[in-house]
Amino acid sequence: MKATSTICRVTLAALLSYATAFAQSHFLFRNRDSGGPIPVDAPVLDAQGVPLAGANYLAELWGAATPDSLTPLVLLDQGGQRLIKPFASRGYVDPIDGGFLAVTSVPPSGWAWLQMRAWDARLGATYEEVVARGLGGNGESPLFYAQGGNPFDQFPEPGRLIGLQSFSLRPETAVLIGCISQVGGQVVIEWNPGFARYQLQQTTALGQPWQDVGAPTTALSVTNSVTASSTVFYRVIGLLE
Repeated sequence: MKATSTICRVTLAALLSYATAFAQSHFLFRNRDSGGPIPVDAPVLDAQGVPLAGANYLAELWGAATPDSLTPLVLLDQGGQRLIKPFASRGYVDPIDGGFLAVTSVPPSGWAWLQMRAWDARLGATYEEVVARGLGGNGESPLFYAQGGNPFDQFPEPGRLIGLQSFSLRPETAVLIGCISQVGGQVVIEWNPGFARYQLQQTTALGQPWQDVGAPTTALSVTNSVTASSTVFYRVIGLLE
């Protein structure tokens, strides 16, 4: 009887230790949710105020115990994988749950600082990639403080994003180039409209600083001299004024 009691105590201690080590508050990622006592309705818009829709736009939920240490929330049941959602309808992410999202720095049922982040997927697969490009097309909700659920409950109820507010993406300065052609020692670059002026830039190696080529222009194409022995990369920056 004593040996059995000892084994039970050891097993219970191990389970408690496991629960503590993996303690985390969890949330349901929906920016439109009428399932809780307080409804959530926070559509995401582009820089012109048009609700985001389609595969060109993605969103992710970030959070942490403190507002200055936010990281992407991870799926509880899929080995810490990030959950990046498309916009299934105008301004709202896909309502399919896809699993519970955990704030690993907050204990079960604890309060966490949260922020929804969205971006133009044509500029990068993740929010960080788009920010690093510095071309706009990304945005973040105001920080909010919400209570998560306890994944160790018998019938776990994830926290809702109560306090989430609508937000807009920053204007994009990225320009979609329509055609690049080379004739002899000259290259002709054409791009799509959408900005007041345009600045052609070039670099001889990706990862190196971009250099302006000429002055900003209102034209939708430019012809630039090149030499056959050199590799040159081009991009066009859109200017709003």
